[in-house]
Amino acid sequence: MVALTLVLLPLWPVMIHLTPRRAIQHLEAEGPPSISRAGKIRLDMNENTSGASPAVARAVRRSAQGKHLAAYPEYQAARAAIARHFGVSGGQLLLTNGIDDAIKLICDTFVNPGDVLLLPAPTFSMYRFFHQVAGGRIVELGYDWNFRLPLGRLLDALRPRRGPHPRWLALANPNNPTGAVIPQAELKVILRSAHGTLVLVDEAYFDYSGETVLPWIRRYPNLVVARTFSKAYGMAGMRLGMMFAGPELTGWMRRAQPVFPVNSLALVAALEAIRHPEAVRRHAQQVIRSRDWLCRRLDGLGVPYAPSATNFVFASFGENAPEIARRLQKQGILIRHWSHDPHLRRCLRITIGTASETRKLMRALEGLRSLIEPLDAERAWREVLERPRGQGK
Repeated sequence: MVALTLVLLPLWPVMIHLTPRRAIQHLEAEGPPSISRAGKIRLDMNENTSGASPAVARAVRRSAQGKHLAAYPEYQAARAAIARHFGVSGGQLLLTNGIDDAIKLICDTFVNPGDVLLLPAPTFSMYRFFHQVAGGRIVELGYDWNFRLPLGRLLDALRPRRGPHPRWLALANPNNPTGAVIPQAELKVILRSAHGTLVLVDEAYFDYSGETVLPWIRRYPNLVVARTFSKAYGMAGMRLGMMFAGPELTGWMRRAQPVFPVNSLALVAALEAIRHPEAVRRHAQQVIRSRDWLCRRLDGLGVPYAPSATNFVFASFGENAPEIARRLQKQGILIRHWSHDPHLRRCLRITIGTASETRKLMRALEGLRSLIEPLDAERAWREVLERPRGQGK
């Protein structure tokens, strides 16, 4: 006779306490805006508020058919066409899901726990975010009050007397949120000094500044240049970015990239957009005219602003900056503020929209004149930029 043993399982699920990696436990959650932006004047995220070229919209509509949507993307022809447009070879180009994904790909490929990212500050937050997700450490260098990169201190940080060299250096050029440009002569010095350090030059706002180091990827094997279709091309919703580098770097990063990194409609939109470069040029010219007009009006309000080579203006409005942003929001105008950041809470970043949108913004600001704190430019920017900084966790 065979004895049977009956095992009774609990009728309720077993609760297992899971904890994330230590690097994740110290992060604050990043996310998109928590308010609806529909129907508002969107001057908060540096978008092209005129939208993509009508030709791009038509091309996407034609391709949004059942069979096209059901097929996985094919990249070979699109990559070759986009590479030709930007004057590089297919082996020097990676397509990414926006520049955010390009930054993540650098970290996925090259960053080990404890590696150092050398980072000017303030700058685009995603460099810090993805590096910290990878478990890396951050060394920050504050900009001077006149928005110049502290070149001497940066070169010293690239060649430390003790310990390993930084794993990578992120340079937004022009910088976000300040709009400042690093002179090309200084970039050459940095690249020549960055032995063993990957240097990312993020040119998201190239179409407004006209400044690029893209041809330098043939000369500097540690250089990566990033571009995007999200800004001047008006395709932020398509999430298409690009990284350019020598074949050795792109080869390593391609190993860490998913098989299908970008969607097929984004490729359709990009291929149509590069057929109409005049649309981007017209948009950039309109933005520069509106930006110059806005800056003259800010002068009249006594508001100091950083010299900008982008589609936005970074300005210091004083202690009431968060309240000014809140009141503008109630009027349906969204701008970027940093009420949570003690260093930047006096500052507002204003995207340059259409001429009509810029005039509406200025009328609203003039109506809030009593809240604006006129400041001497040097005093204002020393308070924002020249502050103690050190190693991040």
